[in-house]
Amino acid sequence: MAASRTFATKLGAFWSSPTGPQTTHFWGPVANWGFVIAGVADTQKDASLLSPNMTGAMCVYSALFMRFALAIKPRNYLLFACHAANETVQLYNLQRWQRHAKGWSVSDRDADTHTPTGLPRTRIVVLGSGWGAISLLRNLDPKLTSAAGPYDVTLVSPRNYFLYTPLLPSAATGTVEPRSIVDPVRSHIPDTGNYLEAECVDVDPVGKTILCQYSKPFKGQDGEYTGRQFSVPYDVLVVAVGSVTNTFNVPGVEENCFFLKDMEGAKALRQRINECFEISALPSTTPEERKRLLTFVVVGGGPTGVELAAEMHDYIKEDLSVHFPSLKDIVRVRLVDTHDHILNTYDRQIAIYATEQFQRQGIELVMNCRVNEVQPGQVVVTDAPTKEKRNVEFGTCIWTTGIKMHPLVVKLAKTLPQGIQEHWKSLKTDQFLQVQGTGGSILALGDAATVSQDTALNHAEQLFAEGDVNGDGTLNCEEVIALMLKARKRFPVLAEFAARMNCGGTDVAATASFMRQMMHSITRPSYDNVIATQTFGDDADEEEETGDEPVASTSGEDPTEEPTMTLEQFKEQLEELNKGLRSLPATAQVATQQGKYLAKVLKDSPIILRPGPNGPTVTGLPLDASPFKYVHLGSLAYIGADKAVMDPAHKDSPVGAIKGWLMGFAWKGAETFMQISVKNMYLVSRDLVKTKVFGRDVSDV
Repeated sequence: MAASRTFATKLGAFWSSPTGPQTTHFWGPVANWGFVIAGVADTQKDASLLSPNMTGAMCVYSALFMRFALAIKPRNYLLFACHAANETVQLYNLQRWQRHAKGWSVSDRDADTHTPTGLPRTRIVVLGSGWGAISLLRNLDPKLTSAAGPYDVTLVSPRNYFLYTPLLPSAATGTVEPRSIVDPVRSHIPDTGNYLEAECVDVDPVGKTILCQYSKPFKGQDGEYTGRQFSVPYDVLVVAVGSVTNTFNVPGVEENCFFLKDMEGAKALRQRINECFEISALPSTTPEERKRLLTFVVVGGGPTGVELAAEMHDYIKEDLSVHFPSLKDIVRVRLVDTHDHILNTYDRQIAIYATEQFQRQGIELVMNCRVNEVQPGQVVVTDAPTKEKRNVEFGTCIWTTGIKMHPLVVKLAKTLPQGIQEHWKSLKTDQFLQVQGTGGSILALGDAATVSQDTALNHAEQLFAEGDVNGDGTLNCEEVIALMLKARKRFPVLAEFAARMNCGGTDVAATASFMRQMMHSITRPSYDNVIATQTFGDDADEEEETGDEPVASTSGEDPTEEPTMTLEQFKEQLEELNKGLRSLPATAQVATQQGKYLAKVLKDSPIILRPGPNGPTVTGLPLDASPFKYVHLGSLAYIGADKAVMDPAHKDSPVGAIKGWLMGFAWKGAETFMQISVKNMYLVSRDLVKTKVFGRDVSDV
């Protein structure tokens, strides 16, 4: 009690100090609100005179400087910190007010549809709310979308939030909460822009309109709203709808597997894991049922599959085993992949390290196996070396491998002139991201786009001559391997092809088998089957087996004989590769850079309407626009037990592959600070600390 009275006495003396809080409380707000009023007056006079950052910085720094001068005594430091926090909140609110003030300053926004030149504003419609679309909107100059700017931007997406997809495995296991990695798209819409929560179902490139509909189930008093359609005109269409999961027509995948492509899939998987443990703990569950229920199978050894298996193992070991101690010895996490190592597209040293870490942690690896069918409770796989089939039982199976074209992209490609869009994974664009065959009125970003580059097919004769070391006019297996490894730096397609053709660059037997099946394939579906069966295995751009479709063979040729390839066959294979392999990986890193590039191009080389015989029309990007150049910054992957690996941007980097505990810490830091808003940074960092201190929440909420 005496201590409390002493504290109260000192606190009272502190507040009554003439040079202390009373002075600070008086002059601080006076200076603060003086600059606020000045910023408001400037905004009312001219919305573009002062940016929110300039006015806010003027307000905050001036007020803080005055308060710092008044709070030079140590006893005022705490008060100074509180005032600094208050100023931060005021800055944030001032920025939000000014953003809306710019829109409110327009008396009639709908009527102001013309630029100062008299021509209508260019209507830019963006489809999607993923990495490419949000990167474009966030980096677009606000002056270009203001009332006097040349652009009228509309975003159309059935999902009204941006999703930070790299942390989906963490959300599926409770490491981070779902709302920590989402951000409303309306926070990134330009002030005079518009957002429509609808799904684009069709595109008319000739009439330059898109057909949209509200796709969520909703029924009101006036009837059913779902399925109501409307049209949206455009001058420039930006297709950034991404891709969808590819099952490769493997029977039973859709019916018996979970997917990790969106937040709904992550929530469903998290609930499924908890339900498996709760049901296994019931007295009515038999030992055989418990063993099956607590077996989790992940199909796909790419980054998503590896991170999901690692997060599930951490969740089970660190949290579920504590709450269900009697079940901890029964749980099994298994990963199925077509290659002999996980993360096969990463550096070989990293792939071996990650594989060893999984084995050390107790995650079972079913390698060199191709999926034939997914039946209720079991995956039917074929062992590649022995060609024997076996069953892998599961209680929960998650399919994390393979992507394919979005249905809207497929429909759009069919409406374009025949022979232009033959790529079977995405829309083919030029180096300015303009979809070929559209005259520059449609652009594509992210997974929906494949940027045309200088291909190996254009240099087929030169490459063949360099590879034909013995001069016999054909390429054997050893020569193909040497050629791929030598030319992969010049042509990214060959780098991807070489990595998938054999894991080490020296496996002649694997290369011979791959070449034989390629050259014996005489139909396009068979060729696609060879690519999917033999090579694709991870979620970014790798695929699993498409089924048991036999590969056509050339009659009269000995299958045991080492295959060779003529120049014409070499050209045919390069042509087929160009139709199926992407020049850039289907990653968030690529989509983000493309969005920033397009925002810069729209500023430096504006797309404006020009008079035409049928009215104002878009003529595409100016000739002086700079082409898109992708800069690879490396790849990160979490492998469990607080460890991670990094595949460096350059294979010959002196730093080399980075892995282990330190990289795990860097991975968490990178995933935190790469969030698109300060709010999400705080939420993710809070969740990571909460998980480490208090553990994950095992409830079904």
